[in-house]
Amino acid sequence: MTVASTSTPEHPPRQSASTERRSEWAVDNQTDFGFFGPDSISWEVLAAPAVSLMIAQITNLLEAPHVDFQSILLDHDPLYLTNTKKQRSWRGDPTKKGGRITDRLRRTVVGPLPIIFGDREAARRCADRLTAYHRPMRGINAEDGRPYSAVDADTMLFAAVTISHGALIAYERYAFRGLKWPARLPAEMRDRFFAETAELAVLMGVPRERIPVTAREVDEYYRGQAHKYRTRKGYFGNQLRAAASQFKFSSADSVVSAAADVVLLTSTFLAYSAIPRPCRRRHHIPAVADPLLATVHFAVLPLFGLLQIPAVGRLVAGAYIGTENVDAITRSLSARTGTPKR
Repeated sequence: MTVASTSTPEHPPRQSASTERRSEWAVDNQTDFGFFGPDSISWEVLAAPAVSLMIAQITNLLEAPHVDFQSILLDHDPLYLTNTKKQRSWRGDPTKKGGRITDRLRRTVVGPLPIIFGDREAARRCADRLTAYHRPMRGINAEDGRPYSAVDADTMLFAAVTISHGALIAYERYAFRGLKWPARLPAEMRDRFFAETAELAVLMGVPRERIPVTAREVDEYYRGQAHKYRTRKGYFGNQLRAAASQFKFSSADSVVSAAADVVLLTSTFLAYSAIPRPCRRRHHIPAVADPLLATVHFAVLPLFGLLQIPAVGRLVAGAYIGTENVDAITRSLSARTGTPKR
């Protein structure tokens, strides 16, 4: 779960797709709300279609300035040409070191869903699987000679914080609530959200006492990571090469898959418009660009407003993360609340 910045595995084909989904999402005990539940802010935030569409891109931008995450991307991410071998369980085009960005981002979003919407057993199984998948992602940072590991407590804590923060940013910046435009949640709701999503880090092996559980503590935590915010040599150049490789279409690419890649790469600009200004500066986005990004953000909001129409939200989110996963979330929420959810 490096989490929204490196790929997560597809479920191995031990059984049929339908059986696998039932085992992940079945609610045998309707009183087992998992680690969150119908009254949680987390369910409201993470079930929003806009969050499904934007969380991976935003979280990636929150994580990327961290030198250890740059090393994980450069040395292990299938989309980077610097990766010396494909990751386990990867089923992309072997000639492209990992295939399409759409596939990778889809797995990034879908992989942790049972932790949020499954019962406790499903959440623990998912966390164990994600930890096992990321365990081989380790090495020596070429910049300072220090070791890094995707599954040590420090890295997992940073990943969990940025995932939670990325989801909250996506919700506050792009999720409509009825007729209300996206807006920042009240302070007490933001604190409650961070307190709830602390379970992500706990499930990934981080001691609970180390996890920030309020918005202020999250800000302090980021400041404490300042010594890790530096750029590994060659990172930005290889980042551009990885993006450019997505435009080298082959005969195996359809018009739909090619268009989806272009849309997803374009959505990175929307993510830049959503992240906090200090994070933009770490990405070398100058302050003069802030008004332009604000204009882009405002211009696309009506499109996100269309996601409030249930059929549109299901169609768009389903095209990205798979209709079966959208329906699985709906079934999971409905089984626990007795109320149909989008």
